[in-house]
Amino acid sequence: MSQPIPDSTNKKHICSLCEAGCGLNVSVTEGSVQAISANQEDVFSSGHLCAKGVSLKELHDDPDRLTKPLIRDGNVLREVEWHEAFEFIKNRLKTLKPQLKENKSATAIYIGNPAIHKIDLLLSLPALIPSMGISQIYSSGSVDILPKQLASELMFGDDMAIPVPDILNCDYLLMLGANPIVSNGSLWMVPKFRDKLRAFQQRGGQLVVVDPRRSETAKLANDHHFITPGTDVWLLSAIINELLLLGCEVPQSYGSRNSEVLFQALKGITLKDASSYTGISEQAMQSIAKDLLAAKHAAVYGRIGTTLQVFGTLTSFLIEVVNVLTGNLDSNGGAMFPEQVFAKPEDPARSAQYNRFQSRVSGYPEVIGQFPVAALPEEIETEGPGQIKVLFCLAGNLVVSNPDSDRVEAALNSLDFFVCVDIYHNETTKLADVILPGSSPFESGHYDMFIGANGYKNTARYSPPVFKSKGPDEWLINLTLAYIAINDRVPDDRELLDFENSIVAQTVAAYCADPQGSLCNRDSAEITQMIGPDRGPERLLDLGIRYGRWGDHFGQKDGLTLQKIIDEPNGIELGAIRPQRLAEILRRPLDLGPEVILVDIKRMLDQKKRVAAKNSYQLIGRRNTATNNSWLRNLPMLSKGRDLVVLEMNSFDAAQQEIFSGDKLRLSTKVAELEVAVLVSNAVAKGVISLPFGFSEDTKMFQRVSKKGANYNRLLTADRVDALSGTSATNGIDVLLEKIG
Repeated sequence: MSQPIPDSTNKKHICSLCEAGCGLNVSVTEGSVQAISANQEDVFSSGHLCAKGVSLKELHDDPDRLTKPLIRDGNVLREVEWHEAFEFIKNRLKTLKPQLKENKSATAIYIGNPAIHKIDLLLSLPALIPSMGISQIYSSGSVDILPKQLASELMFGDDMAIPVPDILNCDYLLMLGANPIVSNGSLWMVPKFRDKLRAFQQRGGQLVVVDPRRSETAKLANDHHFITPGTDVWLLSAIINELLLLGCEVPQSYGSRNSEVLFQALKGITLKDASSYTGISEQAMQSIAKDLLAAKHAAVYGRIGTTLQVFGTLTSFLIEVVNVLTGNLDSNGGAMFPEQVFAKPEDPARSAQYNRFQSRVSGYPEVIGQFPVAALPEEIETEGPGQIKVLFCLAGNLVVSNPDSDRVEAALNSLDFFVCVDIYHNETTKLADVILPGSSPFESGHYDMFIGANGYKNTARYSPPVFKSKGPDEWLINLTLAYIAINDRVPDDRELLDFENSIVAQTVAAYCADPQGSLCNRDSAEITQMIGPDRGPERLLDLGIRYGRWGDHFGQKDGLTLQKIIDEPNGIELGAIRPQRLAEILRRPLDLGPEVILVDIKRMLDQKKRVAAKNSYQLIGRRNTATNNSWLRNLPMLSKGRDLVVLEMNSFDAAQQEIFSGDKLRLSTKVAELEVAVLVSNAVAKGVISLPFGFSEDTKMFQRVSKKGANYNRLLTADRVDALSGTSATNGIDVLLEKIG
């Protein structure tokens, strides 16, 4: 591990690459990063750091990272200064304005995964989206987390009320489709998970992992059960019925409704039925149910393996039903609701954020204000009112990250105008008319605004930028785009500051208008003057911190401000997760039997068992520690000398076809075929093969050392989705396999 060098300035920073949010020591000499090490004093990560965090130096210094805008000149993207790029955007939007005015749904936005780790992007979106007239919102959430959010919306009335295991007090943890040894949690911020798991097991805790692959986490579990991909709903249904047979009842303290309707819908599912679908023995499922009931503090947790399947929302919902039925929801050692210091006012007009409108072509339901990305290609391709003509892509690699990648690429190439904000020239940005370079992680302040409510404990942390950005950061980029859309001109610095001030003032007014909030009836102009920094998204961050539970409420009590958090670079401890928070969270009575869930149970019961064709296997994805979804492929320390894109195959299956490690295989579906090298092992179940996602074989990249490999998503059709959320079902797809040569 690299250590700070002598005679350097040591700056504290929070890694923004994943949900672990590890504290870093960044050694800087003469404006250059010399070394990165773990911050042992960080109150949240306590000295944890992975290779990705260390690689931030290479990322910041990468000569292939974009630092100047590019605009399309014929078939060439040429480098220009910022003002010329903004003028180019202004002129193109002005030309398209009559068309966009007539077709009000023609402008869309795609928000990539890095956006959730950047307050510059997140806090500027409420200004950008309405100013641009964007009516269709897409995000990487629909290839990741939307089923989890929808399940919480349906059950609790809040899409961000996502319970996490209280790992510090739990003594039985059932984990489905999650691999926190590699991810350090997902929708569960739990850095140093290996150490926490060791402590959990040393005090007698039992970890049971259910996964089609013996993952890095499964290898450390007390028990691991292979499961047929996409059949978790059968396992959970059987466990629920077994718990009911054992005498479980929903505790009256939850004040829930519709539980009997739900249990009646699931009643006919037996252990025998579930075993025939899942491949898990009846005895094993019965033991899991008994152990959940017998444990003093138990929790069920599921992640990306459970959300990226055709019953992703139902699976996520039933996970919480088990936690409710065993009395472990919102209870010490169970599945609990963490908090964060940043807060927003309650929207009095807010109703259920589901299916308020549908996509134009296939009628996909809206989920928390957005459509699934599965709908995006057809919404671009299909002519008629509402056809997407203009797309803004923020920090996302659509071509690599989404199903039916070849179709996605063709659709993007047909847009009238395509603008990307990204730090790299990649498979998606190469199709853009304009690329605006984002800032490096060291050029942005960091606060975990989106996932901050998923921590294993409550803390307050913020890290200022290590360096000043050489160009506009994403906050200024988005505000400039919004200003251009409204005023048909590129703003000067004074005009942009006035525009920012108006946005801040409007946001403060919304906070002061919340009748239940801490700023109710306060003078919004006075509050605006009291907000922290002079410029930047930190102004809104300070507002949300001071408004929240731990905030100073702008002088009404002794509490937190952004400046107080800045003054504690190792973070501020706020204590363990609190139990009995459900009454604070619920926007309506706890609902265990929403109509759409009952309909999806019927869909599950009507599902026919898979019949495998000859040489047909079920493909699942997997994470690795050396990449971050579709990026970080250009950093030598993470990929040098390593073949990351290797297919894992069960040794029994391989022997049947005389396949050996290192052989080349061809995978094919009705939309594409890939060639990959194979690794024979017992890490995957029989009939299952596993391939990493986030790669491509594109040879036209401008990243000189980018790690290339087969693009998993080329094999998928866009219409294979979770019916409730529209989330792409990328796990458990049927592929044909043949040996090459």
